[in-house]
Amino acid sequence: MDDGLDDLFGDGAPLQLPEPLPKGLLQRNDELYLSGCCQKLAWSNNGCIAYISADGRNVILRHLLCDHNDGRWVMSKEYVVENVSATHSDHQLVHLIWSHMGNELAIVDVYGRISVWCAQFMPVINRLALLRRCISDPEDNMSAVIGIMWLHNDRPSIFHKPMYKTANGWFFKQIPQRYLGSRSPNQKPALICVTRSGTFRVLFQGQDSRWQEFKSETENVASPLELLTHAAMCAEGVVEKDNPEKESAILLAMYNSDRELRVYRVRLDFAQSRVSMQHIKVLNQCLPFDEVVNGRNLEENDALPSHAQLSHLEFIPPGPRTDNKEWVHPFILASFSLLSDDLQGPSVQGGQFTVLCKWQLQHTVPKLHPSFETLSSKKGNASSIVDLPAGYILKRSNEITVTKTLLSVQQVNVGTALAMSYSDGTVELRDRLTLELLPRDGNDRISSLAQVGFSFPTRGPGLHSALSQNACAVVSLDEQHAASMSLLQFEHDYTGGFFDDSLLEVVNAAFVKQYAVASMSSTPSDDCLATMQAFSNQFLEHRSQPGLALANSTNFSSHFLSEFCRILAFPIDYSADAQQSSLISNQYIQRLLSAQAALGFAGEYSSPSLPARVAQTIMNLRYIATSLYTFLRGKSPAESETKNPETVHLVIGMVDWSMALITFVIDEIFMLGDLLEDHGDIAHDLALDLLNERIRKNTSPALLLMLISSSRAFLKFICNSMRGPLGGIIKGQKGSTPLALAYRELDAVFQRAPVTVSQFEILLSHLNTGIKTIYSGVTEADPSLIERDMLVKAEIPAVFISSVREVLTVTAKKLKEEVNVAEIYFKNIGWLGLTDDQSSKRWRMQHPIDVMRKVEVKLHKPVKRCTRCGSVSEDTQPQRGTLVMMTLQRHCLCGGWWIAVGEEMVMGNRFP
Repeated sequence: MDDGLDDLFGDGAPLQLPEPLPKGLLQRNDELYLSGCCQKLAWSNNGCIAYISADGRNVILRHLLCDHNDGRWVMSKEYVVENVSATHSDHQLVHLIWSHMGNELAIVDVYGRISVWCAQFMPVINRLALLRRCISDPEDNMSAVIGIMWLHNDRPSIFHKPMYKTANGWFFKQIPQRYLGSRSPNQKPALICVTRSGTFRVLFQGQDSRWQEFKSETENVASPLELLTHAAMCAEGVVEKDNPEKESAILLAMYNSDRELRVYRVRLDFAQSRVSMQHIKVLNQCLPFDEVVNGRNLEENDALPSHAQLSHLEFIPPGPRTDNKEWVHPFILASFSLLSDDLQGPSVQGGQFTVLCKWQLQHTVPKLHPSFETLSSKKGNASSIVDLPAGYILKRSNEITVTKTLLSVQQVNVGTALAMSYSDGTVELRDRLTLELLPRDGNDRISSLAQVGFSFPTRGPGLHSALSQNACAVVSLDEQHAASMSLLQFEHDYTGGFFDDSLLEVVNAAFVKQYAVASMSSTPSDDCLATMQAFSNQFLEHRSQPGLALANSTNFSSHFLSEFCRILAFPIDYSADAQQSSLISNQYIQRLLSAQAALGFAGEYSSPSLPARVAQTIMNLRYIATSLYTFLRGKSPAESETKNPETVHLVIGMVDWSMALITFVIDEIFMLGDLLEDHGDIAHDLALDLLNERIRKNTSPALLLMLISSSRAFLKFICNSMRGPLGGIIKGQKGSTPLALAYRELDAVFQRAPVTVSQFEILLSHLNTGIKTIYSGVTEADPSLIERDMLVKAEIPAVFISSVREVLTVTAKKLKEEVNVAEIYFKNIGWLGLTDDQSSKRWRMQHPIDVMRKVEVKLHKPVKRCTRCGSVSEDTQPQRGTLVMMTLQRHCLCGGWWIAVGEEMVMGNRFP
């Protein structure tokens, strides 16, 4: 019987049925077909991730942060933006877009009503303030937004050429330029949008901070077949800084349901509240070619590309000049996609494909026909016969087809490349000129990490995707609306199974390029540091290969920091008596120190590396020096911060921290001096090894803080401020006014200190004189190179040993006779975070310190945490009269953003 059944039904070969398309992907593609404004996930240039909740009525905020427990980079938990649903009357939210600087977020609902929220005025990034309400916006389907763009402010843009290799190392050039096109008035937020009915709206914040609007009709919609579905805008040109021009127009492309593409030039007049529009081009049938997909004819399965529908419309602005000094023209990028379970065949996999089409917009000047030249002898110059108007042409490029669905398009590498995210979780980087995939040509020319072997790991299917500001991380939302993040990873097969120093040097240079570009454009670089940490953990952590200088995390990090200093060539040697303001305003030093501290951070209660501890301490000194500089130097006596008791209380903690640091440094100097005296007969080179070994073992930055010129300059300024102007103000206070009581409390800090500022200045002065003498006689090395190596490697240089030895054994011995050594020894300096004994760690766990105010965090107070270094601070609103000082606390002293967190995530063992 069984044999008969086999004969009847065959040999039982399994039936291969195609896997059906996910329903969520079909719904997502329908959204892309219907509107050009349906981006529900956006990553700002300030590092804030925003996405619309699963029910479509709220906005969720998350952020890339360094976990303070173990130092791993992760996404923060979800934070709901308050009152978004009420602001939009509980309507469905359909689109999110951040401004260019990343401070403002525009939220669009299904009826085209736009609210604007801001993170700039709030002390934490996961709490947004409402800037513009949408109550006055119309509430109808024809007002739905199909294209939206933030206007640029007057801030210059910096275009970066690829990094290239020379005989002297890696270099890259920067080109200061400025986007043209209408800019936001008065440096206030402004955006433009196009509705389904063809209304062009301009929304902007006026001088009085009130939001205003003016609009114009682009064209009349005659029938439902001509309803607009997509619109895209960009600035018409870019101008170099040395050649300023008048404002140019905005380019606008609109696509309707009749497959018609129209292109306009738009000028905005904010003074007259007027929009001027010039219709310059039209394509009646904006479709992909019918012939082929991936080189194969599709007519056999009736899946012509002309059946695909427009899913994305992008107007890519002009880019920097090419190598032959020519401008890169703006172009229109359109993607047409088709999804169907019926699509099968070798050229269409998974029932989906996307066709990328490109039209380059070129400005042309028409010329008269040559036959008119024959008339020139009779009727004068031919050019005077008629004045032909300038025109535009749309030059079409070859199309590219991929067998998956495009989810998003973002400009990366300063607009020189396009990052395209697809539904299968992959991300491709394509050249903006050819739309071809970026080649792996990072041997002597580097534009991005993708060119040296980095790519995003294979992830599951997603419906929404967004790249970080430096394209080093990607966040996606799956069908269940769950968010996940991936960092760039180095591909194992790219190395052929081995590393060498030349490959590691190229990888290191790519990281330097990425971090340097972020530093010069003042954008967060957490995603770059997180990727570098992941690479180190994957390939370099606790590993060392014989003969390879960069094959361990410590050497790789120090080389990265050294190259960052060399390529940007910012001042790092402050051994001469430089102006304090120039040191404080040196933002690149702050970027260097922040990266150095982050790369050596292993968790809040784990010992950091010595370079990380040195960097973190110098950032504290920099912040205190900046605060004292601001406090003591008001623009006028009436505006002086020194007369505000609330501001004085902010300074008390900083002075207390500074005096504790001085005590810590002197105690360490005494200990090192005793160590050298116990080994008084050793040679100079052996003394150097002995000191460096003891400093590394104790992870103590004390001596290095006095040797490094930048930290020594900060210490000198802080000491001068405390002993000079601040001391004079304290002596001048009388009575029992709130101001006098505040200064009396400040004076108590100096009275409690076991050493005086003047005693510490003696050490600084002797060491500073010795280093100046050494640098004046140095011929074989540049002092800036000595400073750079000493800073990033946290080692005492050999040329300093004689001066160091004299200070430790002679100067320190004299100071020891003037102070109470026992009082210094028993002074509580554990709260500085510079000691690793169990007593100090236990105290810090039970008594968290406000990193900005330098006081213990009060019980049951709102708390915020830094996303980069994990430090905590009280989450309080600035009081009247302290706004200037509180401005310095808008960011953490390492440059990281603040996130408001619950008390249970901060206090450690303080609250059981």
